[in-house]
Amino acid sequence: MLKHIAMLGMMCFFVMVCVGVVWNSFNLIMTIQKQLKTKSVQTMSLIIISISINNNTLVLSCFFMVVIISLNPLFICTTVAQPQYLTLLFLWMSSSCMSFWSMAWLSVFYCVKVVNFSTECLRALKRNISVITNTALMLSCVGSFILFFPFFTLHLPEAEPGATSGTSGVNNTSDPSYLTCSLPVFSPLIIADAYTVSFMSFLCPLPLAIMLPTSIRMVIYLCQHMLTLRKNQTQVQSLDSYLSVCKLNVSLAGVYLITLLIVALFFVLRLIGLNVSYLLIIFGFSFYCIMTAALLTASKTYLRRKFWSMCCCKKTQEETISEITQMTKTEVA
Repeated sequence: MLKHIAMLGMMCFFVMVCVGVVWNSFNLIMTIQKQLKTKSVQTMSLIIISISINNNTLVLSCFFMVVIISLNPLFICTTVAQPQYLTLLFLWMSSSCMSFWSMAWLSVFYCVKVVNFSTECLRALKRNISVITNTALMLSCVGSFILFFPFFTLHLPEAEPGATSGTSGVNNTSDPSYLTCSLPVFSPLIIADAYTVSFMSFLCPLPLAIMLPTSIRMVIYLCQHMLTLRKNQTQVQSLDSYLSVCKLNVSLAGVYLITLLIVALFFVLRLIGLNVSYLLIIFGFSFYCIMTAALLTASKTYLRRKFWSMCCCKKTQEETISEITQMTKTEVA
């Protein structure tokens, strides 16, 4: 009975992984097509491309790692240091870091675009925010690869004299939560504690420390601006686009925070000795990939139109009007 439940759970999470991959691939393909048509490099499009690629890499590498661990409970103690598995671990960590930082730069980009500043320094930042964001995005990509490259130095520690080889120190091998074998270690040239604190900081608190203040600043600014307009009895329809951007930033920060809580819950429960399935990690990252893809689709008009036209298997009203207009221009010419 338990095996059937586990298989059913694995199938459900596999469906979630597939939905996340398909949705992010849709955003990626549609955005690249739009960039090729316009023949211009737009910051928002670069961020969507970065998030989509890294989300797919993240959820697929995480899924394969969890499947491997589920099929072989002794994986962490025996074969994790093999190059193919270290590559999966590297892709998992680096893609998650890059995806998180892409969302952080998206929050910075929109915050600077929306909020008005009085100082000349911040006005100069506002004028050059596209170039700055593009540069920060590229540096984050390179930095993520460099930061997690030491994962390729992971190796299993040598057995102490008198210890038996293979699965020494492993109890109840049918359940990975009871493993007591030695875990992989980094190269002696790397200070493990300092390095762990460094990459955990880049994964968790730093992106959140950027997303939350920028999102809150946008909310405060828009609330003050709307109150001013209503006080002066001015129309507020022009704020619709700003409000949608604000909702996007706040929603992305919320999704990121929920994902961190899910992953943190898994490790906390493991530390206190509870037997929690690794499927919880797949659920956390699958939730993250699906929700970020859905929010990005909803926030961009061209993605939203393409999505509904594909779901309904028919062209949207805007596309039909555009084609009729184009045909009319051709006939007149």
